[in-house]
Amino acid sequence: MIELFVAGGPLMYALLLAAILGIAVIFERFVVLFRIPTPQKAEKQLAQIEEVLYSGSLEDCAKVVTKGKGILNYVFARLLRRYDTLLIEKKDLERARGDKKTDLAKDPVAQFLADQAEASEFREELHITVDDATRTYVTRFLAVLSTVGNVSPLLGLLGTITGMITAFESIATSGTGDPRVVAGGISQALITTATGLIIAIPAIVGYRYLGSRADRARSSVEMYALAFSNTLLARLEQE
Repeated sequence: MIELFVAGGPLMYALLLAAILGIAVIFERFVVLFRIPTPQKAEKQLAQIEEVLYSGSLEDCAKVVTKGKGILNYVFARLLRRYDTLLIEKKDLERARGDKKTDLAKDPVAQFLADQAEASEFREELHITVDDATRTYVTRFLAVLSTVGNVSPLLGLLGTITGMITAFESIATSGTGDPRVVAGGISQALITTATGLIIAIPAIVGYRYLGSRADRARSSVEMYALAFSNTLLARLEQE
């Protein structure tokens, strides 16, 4: 193996790095995606965090999800941060309105419509946060795996070209009488091509499989994340 690696030329180091990155990403994503909670565990975790939210404060809830691990804790933490930001924006907007808020209070219909528009904006922002957080968690590093799958054959092809250049230079220098003169360049060309394909095929297959599994994991988790966002919206109405 070492002899083949050395015979492949300097581009083998780039291919080795690509192989290490691909293996690391595949292993990490397998571990993360196979730890996606089952519906029973997800429902239990949602109930626990909602209990903390009802009995305590947003700060208590944030401490719990920050200490925990897994996709639900990650998404819940993102939702809490976004919810807190929206509350701050709401308070700033109310202070900026001033007298206009007093005028709305005199008109129940206008006040109701304003509250509904505000709740709709909150809901949309939280749903966007859920979509972004779940996608970020389940697809993290998959772009690296896709890059490995696409670049490895190109690196192999580049090694092929440099190997053939070396072979032709040897022919130009020494002639064609001795096949050993060009064997080194041809060997380098074939080794890098084969190595690039050996790395790219598992990387592409792994990317496709992990991508489909990530989509399934995302759809199974979003339901609980949206339920938690609805809980936050209910808390907003109470406030």
